[in-house]
Amino acid sequence: MTLDHVGIEVKDLYTVELFYRKALGFTLRYRYVSHNTPGLRTVFLERDGVQLELLERPRPDDFLARRAFAPDHLSLRVPDVDAEHARLAGLGFPGALVGPPRNTGDGFRELTLRDPEGNLVEISTRIGPEPLYPVRAVLFDLDGTLIDSEENYYLADKEVLGRRGVEFTQEDKRKYIGVSGFVLMSDLVRRYGLPDDPAALCLEKDRAYMELAKTRTRLYPEMKRFWDLVRGRGMKVAVASGTAPEVIARLLEVVGLKTEVEVVVSAEEVPRGKPAPDVFLEAARRLGVPPQECAVVEDSRYGVEAARRAFMRCIAVPYIHEKPLDDAFLMADLLFEDGMDRFDALRALDWVEAQESRHG
Repeated sequence: MTLDHVGIEVKDLYTVELFYRKALGFTLRYRYVSHNTPGLRTVFLERDGVQLELLERPRPDDFLARRAFAPDHLSLRVPDVDAEHARLAGLGFPGALVGPPRNTGDGFRELTLRDPEGNLVEISTRIGPEPLYPVRAVLFDLDGTLIDSEENYYLADKEVLGRRGVEFTQEDKRKYIGVSGFVLMSDLVRRYGLPDDPAALCLEKDRAYMELAKTRTRLYPEMKRFWDLVRGRGMKVAVASGTAPEVIARLLEVVGLKTEVEVVVSAEEVPRGKPAPDVFLEAARRLGVPPQECAVVEDSRYGVEAARRAFMRCIAVPYIHEKPLDDAFLMADLLFEDGMDRFDALRALDWVEAQESRHG
């Protein structure tokens, strides 16, 4: 008998996974969405032969306060779970509870054993492949990912704020790349004590931006190549952005993509913007594709976090790629750490197609 893995129940899977990956150097082995337990998502991490399972499921708000009662478990690997069940059941150990063997959705034959104090021990053996999901849809962020527009947004922000006596620098703008315009303006209204309504400032900025976009907007050529390759393989595509809906529509028209995209979602159409997962989850819903079968292409730390919180895979092409990169980029499945200058459409496509072959 050998130790197979340690399982830890968590409330915030993204944050805990990032901790183990950054602080302790664990790497991803696989992700799994349970078919049998609604709402259960697990991540298997590994390092130096040690496997760690993080389990997230719907929990009450006081979950962390009641942490001592969460069903963490020790998992032991045996050659034959059914034989072990017969042996344990025959022991009749006082206070111990032996559950029946079952097959799990992620490829284990297992039973659960409760010791006399109620601690959970899992007895298991792998009988099937690790769960891997094909990529059936690719969700593209717009600004800084699909189109070269961040400079236009900076100039529009600078113009609108300059009218109010606020000097808005490139360094200021860097702090907000990846967040919605409303979040940016709301923060600046608080920061500078402006009398304006953030929504009104957004509309004013959108007008200034659209004037610039008429002549200064372009697709990133290599990202457009990836877009064409993905669509050519029959995968669904969507645009999911923090930009206002009317601006997204106009930009897609300007660069000639309006008739090629199946679904467009703005953060203004969902309750929360990035780094919350709402915009990506809504895009997946409209496409009719489960989140775990979507890949997101993103340029910002907020977008990577949003993709991960949506339980989607992520290709990251950082718009700001000075080293060290933000910790969130550790969570990308495929990272082009030098940004768009080193983005390779064929490499990205090979990675996407490898998910299909691994699944098969």
